[in-house]
Amino acid sequence: MSARAPQSNIEIIWADWLDAIRCGDLERLSARITPTTTHRGVRPELYCADGDQVIENVRRTMEHLPLVEAIELTACGDHVVLCVRAPEVGAPAGEEFLGQAFIVFTLRDGAITEIRDYRSRGDAMTAAGGTAPAWR
Repeated sequence: MSARAPQSNIEIIWADWLDAIRCGDLERLSARITPTTTHRGVRPELYCADGDQVIENVRRTMEHLPLVEAIELTACGDHVVLCVRAPEVGAPAGEEFLGQAFIVFTLRDGAITEIRDYRSRGDAMTAAGGTAPAWR
């Protein structure tokens, strides 16, 4: 039985970004990246000027995946906010948000066109045009 293709932006990030990274499936991930996709990280070494650099950054990341404690995905129109909690992610050591990452993906016609990291959930949600989830 074959898997159903992701239909929504949130499913695209779940299946063709997170699960593709987990499975080491760069081909599936690459199918969602455009030649002009950019990634603006909170650290300078995470800046990627084009799709090839994004894919190379993911390739390096896949070799040392962190032990993830929590994942939250929030759909906001053409954006999906990914919040990850893991001891090895986030801001440089000693900063307030160590252990957390807040990433906004912008999608157009099923393709990831921009990835941008933020230091807080509030900043990420504002950038995506959404509000923080109401659940506790």
